[in-house]
Amino acid sequence: MASILIVGAGWLGRPLAKQLSTLGHQVSVTNSQQNSVLLSQQYGLQSSLIQLPLTHSTTFSALINSLNIDIVIGCITPGFRRQQTPDWDSYANNWQQICDGAARGGAKKIIMVSSTAVYPSIAKEMVEQDAHFNLAREDVHFSQKSIALLKAEQVVMDCGINFAIIRCSGLVDDKRHPSRFVSRLKSISTQAPANMLHKRDAIGFITLALDAVNHQVVNVSTPNTCDKATFYTAALKESKVTPASSVALPTIVHTPDKKIDSSLSQQLGYQYLYQHSLDLL
Repeated sequence: MASILIVGAGWLGRPLAKQLSTLGHQVSVTNSQQNSVLLSQQYGLQSSLIQLPLTHSTTFSALINSLNIDIVIGCITPGFRRQQTPDWDSYANNWQQICDGAARGGAKKIIMVSSTAVYPSIAKEMVEQDAHFNLAREDVHFSQKSIALLKAEQVVMDCGINFAIIRCSGLVDDKRHPSRFVSRLKSISTQAPANMLHKRDAIGFITLALDAVNHQVVNVSTPNTCDKATFYTAALKESKVTPASSVALPTIVHTPDKKIDSSLSQQLGYQYLYQHSLDLL
């Protein structure tokens, strides 16, 4: 059993911590707000207040050292949407502080929860080798956001200790139902695959990655899917929170887009609880 620190115990990190604790691991978490610390403690988790970027870099390494942490799992979000003018370097800088602290504190492994948003919008099946920082800087198909995410991934790869980078597709569960996203979409395509992932499968694969994923980048996405127009139409029909009659479907287009290939995750031994994106509804 390992001693684990989860940085960012929120919607994903908190249930992940509970699952790992149930399996016998010694789990601690961090939160960026005092009310979140208290909420984590109410869930029975040992939580520390850590805000990124760190004001004092030694604070994080001292925490890791004092807890004798083996594995650091980062569940932090880039936060670009919350920034009026995005600071595209902020995410990589935060990860640099996590990596530096983990290394100085004596951690043996870092697991980064990343995103399939690293890939460009090209109509092909995307495998892990199709996106990396050096490629993105030279290829006009990669967006600023993709480059920023890949820069953060590169920081983790260069940290000097064992790592696992887990690229998750769009995360959902019963409370974070896909129907909630429809009103934010400008259009949905009949030719673009709906790359989605249930939170339970994200937690399942991260658990597997503790031992099975070393010095690797892995896509984690529901193996089978349909197009976005079909998926979001079905999501509205199945929603218990957002009635289909109250939300207008976005403009239907026919623009092809990428499909995330998650075969490597299965080769590593993970069996998805949800085999098709429509099962998530």
